[in-house]
Amino acid sequence: MRGWARRIGPRLDPRSVEELGRLGPMATWLRWVCLAVGVLLALTTDQPHRNALYLAGGVLFADTLYRTFKPLEIYPATWRAEAWVVLDLLIAVGSIAFTDTWSSPYLLMPIPLVLLASYGWGYREGCFAALFTAGTILMADAVGGASQDALRTGLLVSIVVVAAAVVGGYTRQLWLEAEERERETADEVSRMTLANDLFHALHDVVRTLPDSLDLAEVVASARDTLREVFAPDVLVVLLADETSASWRTQLAEGATVAEHLETAELPSRIREALDKPGVVRVEKTATQTELWNGEFASSAMIVALRTPDRVVGLVAVEHRAPDRITTSDAELFSRIASSLALAVDNARWFGRLRTLGAEAERARIARDLHDRTAQSLAYIGFELDRLSNRYSDPALPELHRVVREVVVELRETLYQLRTTVTDDEGLVPLAEPYLRRWSDRTGVTSTFEAICPDRRLPRQVEQELWRIFQEALTNVERHADASSVHVTWDCSDGHARLVVKDDGAGMDSARPAPERYGLVGIRERADAIGARVHFDSDLGNGTTVLIEMETTA
Repeated sequence: MRGWARRIGPRLDPRSVEELGRLGPMATWLRWVCLAVGVLLALTTDQPHRNALYLAGGVLFADTLYRTFKPLEIYPATWRAEAWVVLDLLIAVGSIAFTDTWSSPYLLMPIPLVLLASYGWGYREGCFAALFTAGTILMADAVGGASQDALRTGLLVSIVVVAAAVVGGYTRQLWLEAEERERETADEVSRMTLANDLFHALHDVVRTLPDSLDLAEVVASARDTLREVFAPDVLVVLLADETSASWRTQLAEGATVAEHLETAELPSRIREALDKPGVVRVEKTATQTELWNGEFASSAMIVALRTPDRVVGLVAVEHRAPDRITTSDAELFSRIASSLALAVDNARWFGRLRTLGAEAERARIARDLHDRTAQSLAYIGFELDRLSNRYSDPALPELHRVVREVVVELRETLYQLRTTVTDDEGLVPLAEPYLRRWSDRTGVTSTFEAICPDRRLPRQVEQELWRIFQEALTNVERHADASSVHVTWDCSDGHARLVVKDDGAGMDSARPAPERYGLVGIRERADAIGARVHFDSDLGNGTTVLIEMETTA
């Protein structure tokens, strides 16, 4: 039954709207008009079968009266609604066939139903209703032996009924097109209103942000504001280090705070702010591990710097005296923190974009070094060589040697600056010959292992990984005093991993600032592409730098 119902049910245009259903009551009143015309013709026309006219009129009157109190519903469209239309058509057509077919005074009764079907459901249903009406009456004429005049009249009336179906369908189409235009206009107005609201909100936010997008200046501006407003004894600003899932101390006044901290190393009330939205107020401390200053009877305000999708930092304002924080202080601190969170996030994104956009500047520097400095040094070398041949001053050959070494270093620098990832040449084809050249120059034994070497990442991501690779080798050359280096590139299982491991002197892992080993540039580049940096080093056991990130592969 369900499949059969779907086959005969109306397949409506998806743009149909509920307003189409308003024609149902209008069609009912049109039926009353057609019935009144039919009754008037029946009473004023000489017909041989009066009883048939009265009986048909009564049936049509009852059906029209019923539809007055229970109109046909064309929305929502179902196969039952179409079945009711077909039933009403059978009543109207049967009444016409019962009263001399095309000579019947009730000949107009199917027209409102044909209009209703075509207007509510489209040309297909309307034409079906019109052909059903005309075909049924023509069959009745053929069975009853109608005259040629009656057949001619039937043909004309059939044309009128089909025209009614076409008019109804065309009216429906115009209605839907008007509804579509109105909906598009409403959507456009809605989009413009949303854009206007966003511009207003952006204007309000911009007014509260510092003028600079430099992170250090943003924090300095926040420091001055917090000092002036709250006069704290201790002021600490921590920023989330997304490359290592730790915290970097950006500002610490009145307390000694390590440069890098894990979440577990934070004081207990500071950690509480990570899980609690809004400002954490501390009226009085009970232990020395609750806040940064390590004293009892302290009061503080702590808040996490939150953006819509993550926490970018923590701010703590502490007083050594208890009960120094009021409700108004907390509200003002919350507003300052909201502005600071956006400013910090904007500054960090600006830094990432600046890092990603540095390649053009590197290319320009390489051109300038080649066109100016390299040529000038080459000229100086030729002149020193010529002077050495003419004069016996022992300082000239030594100076010539120094210039040659500078030229060699400059050529190596130009090679590093100019070598870059392209759409045709990825990280692996660049890294292998580069590592061999580096090994020949430094005397450090090197090996390179690539897992899934043919798999590529986006060009900009590979470009930053390539610069990280160069930076890591530079650190080995300058600081490690290593005899061998092993590099691994693994781009499989939805992850990309770059590992640079040396057997050099290493460093004390307890040192608070591994950036002294030269990892600042590596962290900045990793942060720009959403990668994480793992640093593992012990005295005498070498150093391992791991860059890891998820990929879409």
